[in-house]
Amino acid sequence: MLTAEAVAEFMGTRSALRPRTQGEYRRHLALFERAFPTLPETAPPVQSWLNSFKLAPETVHTRFVIIRALYRHIHLWHPEVPDPMLFVRSPRVPPKPMRTFTDQELHRLFSLALPLRDRALITLFLDSGPRAGECANLTSEDVIPGYAVFRGKTGARIAPISDTTYRLLDALRPKLPPDGHQHLFVGEHGGPLTYQGIYKVVRRLCKHAGITGKRASPHTFRHTFGTEYAAKDEMDPKVLQDILGHKQFSTTLRYVQNNPRRMAKNHARCTPLRGLAAAAQGALFREELVSEEELVSEAEAIVTREVKR
Repeated sequence: MLTAEAVAEFMGTRSALRPRTQGEYRRHLALFERAFPTLPETAPPVQSWLNSFKLAPETVHTRFVIIRALYRHIHLWHPEVPDPMLFVRSPRVPPKPMRTFTDQELHRLFSLALPLRDRALITLFLDSGPRAGECANLTSEDVIPGYAVFRGKTGARIAPISDTTYRLLDALRPKLPPDGHQHLFVGEHGGPLTYQGIYKVVRRLCKHAGITGKRASPHTFRHTFGTEYAAKDEMDPKVLQDILGHKQFSTTLRYVQNNPRRMAKNHARCTPLRGLAAAAQGALFREELVSEEELVSEAEAIVTREVKR
C-alpha cells in the first residue's frame, strides 16, 4: 500500500483533532512518507528509521505514537496489511517532574492589577484545572453556582468551582452581546477567545509577573491544580480524575505518585530523624542556628584547655 494513500485515509479520520495537533501529525507523517513511499510491512526498517533521529526523547516518542496509530487504523480497515508496530520497541522517555507554579509565582500573578476577564480566567485555571480549549468553549449556560460544564477532547463533564470563581465568571455575563455567541471569554474585537488566544493571555500575564520559560502556560495551571489537589490528605483520586477529565486513571496517578508536597509531608511524619530527636528530648539537635562567632569561641576554648594540660 502506498504510504501517501494510507496517510490521507488516516488523516481523514482525525478531523476532530485541534488544527495545531493535526499539523503536528502531518509533519511527522510527511517525514515517514518521504522515507517510505510504500508502507513497510516488517519492523526492522521502521525501528531503524526511529533510531536514526538524534532528537529529544519526547519528540521521537511522539513520532512513534503517531506511526503506531497510523498502522492500527490501516490494519483495522485493511486486514491484509500487516502491523509491524507490534514488534517496534517504543523509545524510552526519561521521567520528568511536572512544571508547576510556585507559591511565590502564584502570589505575583494574582497580585497584578488585572481586568475582570483575565482574573476570572486564571482563577478558573487554578480552581479546577481545565484545559485551554475547554475554557475557550465555556458559555454563559455552562456556569451555575458551584459548578461548570467543560467541553473538550474527552467530551463534556461537570466540575465543581468555588464561590470566588463563580462570582468572577458570573460578572462576565453582563458584558456579553445580547444577540450572538455567549462565550464567557471574549477577545479584544468581541469574538470568542480562541485556544491560541488563551495561551497568549496567560503567557503575557506570566511575563508581567516575572515568570519566564516555555512551560509558563495554561497547562502549567492544570499541573499546579492536580499536584496541589493530590497533595491533600483528604484527596480522592477518583474525584480528581473526574474533575480533570482524564479518560485513563493512570494519567491521574501521575499527580499522586512522586508528588513533591505529598512526599514532603509524609517524610516529615515518618523520617527516623524525628524519632531520634524525640528520644533525645532535643539534646542532639538545636532548634536555633549556631553562629560563626560561637563556633570560633568554642574552638578557642578547646585549644586553651589542651594547652593548659
